Amino acid sequence: MNQPHELIRCARALVRGQTRLDYGFVVRNGRIEDAGDYRDVATRTGPRLGTRSFPADRLVVPGFVNGHSHAYQILLRGWADDLPFAQWRSDALYKVVPQLTPDDVYWTFTAAFSEMLSAGITTVAEFFYLNGAGNEHAEAAIRAADDTGIRLVFARTWMDADYVPAQFRETLDQARARTMHLMQRYPQANVCVAPHSLHAASHEMIRAAAEFAQLYDCMMHVHVAEAPYEGNQTLEAHGASPIALLDRLGALNERTVAIHAIHISEDEKRLIAQRGARVVHNPMTNQYLGDGICDVIGLRSLGVTVGLGTDADVKPSGIDEMRAATLLQKLRQLDGSALGARAAFLMGTSDGARALRIETGDLTTGNFADYVVLDASRIDAYSPEVQALVYRGQDSWVQAAFVGGARVYTGEASALARQAHLRVKEIAERVIP
Repeated sequence: MNQPHELIRCARALVRGQTRLDYGFVVRNGRIEDAGDYRDVATRTGPRLGTRSFPADRLVVPGFVNGHSHAYQILLRGWADDLPFAQWRSDALYKVVPQLTPDDVYWTFTAAFSEMLSAGITTVAEFFYLNGAGNEHAEAAIRAADDTGIRLVFARTWMDADYVPAQFRETLDQARARTMHLMQRYPQANVCVAPHSLHAASHEMIRAAAEFAQLYDCMMHVHVAEAPYEGNQTLEAHGASPIALLDRLGALNERTVAIHAIHISEDEKRLIAQRGARVVHNPMTNQYLGDGICDVIGLRSLGVTVGLGTDADVKPSGIDEMRAATLLQKLRQLDGSALGARAAFLMGTSDGARALRIETGDLTTGNFADYVVLDASRIDAYSPEVQALVYRGQDSWVQAAFVGGARVYTGEASALARQAHLRVKEIAERVIP
């Protein structure tokens, strides 16, 4: 991907969720080399650097960070809606996804990643299941990220439970070796380990995943406490709640990215904070599947970093997730001031990046130059930009997206995205029961 060296001038920008007028930043080697008031940055830069300018009817914001995705689940939306979770998993997820070939994965992920970019999502953590036959499916997903230009965190799942499809299962030795192969071959994919959950990965596998993350300096993503049944199971079988059981297994620490963390006690929240673990909240999917509402307010008050994810990808939209995050907390707390627009915006940008340990999510020096250009003409003159974006914004406001300073979305579907859409239609006709 071409990485330009240029000065970006923004008549209006959101930096740390606050409006900055006449803001500038220098892009070099895919990162922001300098940032601040445009005139100061321009003076330090000198006259020879080319300038890309965005006028006042455009709002420049950091690219949205999608902390948890299952891209192949775009094949489930529509026909699998409105099912109870257990039936949705058994009759939709477990019947469709195991049928996918590597070529199917490539086109499905290309379509999903293109859709994310068009919604301003420039980084995605993809929690990927189809590893039972080896790495060919995973490599197809990574190739889709490379071809669309989205920044990828590839959370490679480890699963060994008997009840899951054979296409998802591996031995521990296979999981280790195949994950290492991906890490070595695809450094751009930010490969990390992801034991699926306390019910789909054995305790031996979860312990080994935590050790792997420590040894190879990567994060460890894990589904935990998404629904009440998991807590009931762990208490009955092991005498411990889900978070406490992760801790007992040595799998709750600063490398842990806890996906969901909904049905947890006050003691478990404190334990997450004490261990330095992070949480990714998926408010749209949690509503869609009837999971419950994560106590984002309580976790943040303890200092836990909380990001946002699109999970089932019913409609992968960073803006929708930000809006749902704030509205659900207001409802949960019965308090309209519970979680404001700026806090939700940070969860979808810089806090999400911190949760993933990726240097993006803000327009400040040292970060990757991942940014999005929005149509600011849709914003009322009397409305603060961050409030307008979170409470009234639409994906259609996205005019362009840049990853590492390179334009990867131009305001309309690319030829590759259009081709992927047609191929996904063909795939769906074959695999949907």
